Amino acid sequence: MSNAQTRQTLLIWYWLMALVILSVAASYVLPKAEALMLIFAVALIKALLVARNYMHLKHESALIYAIVLVPLAFVIVFLIGMIPDFVYHPTKP
Repeated sequence: MSNAQTRQTLLIWYWLMALVILSVAASYVLPKAEALMLIFAVALIKALLVARNYMHLKHESALIYAIVLVPLAFVIVFLIGMIPDFVYHPTKP
């Protein structure tokens, strides 16, 4: 591995560690709802960093993103469509 690749890998690793520390600190400092929102946002950023750099998706064509994003969009639309069933479903006493 070249020196530039090693430097980039370490930089990404430092970012991931900083984001983990941010998530843990948020759980102690922020109220529960805000902490959860921040933790999930940070988890999404970490997942993107890992996918782009360690799974080498940075050098892929746009087709690979379409293969992933189109089904993901359908799942999100279907989940949004199911929200009324979850919210207004009568519960048993």
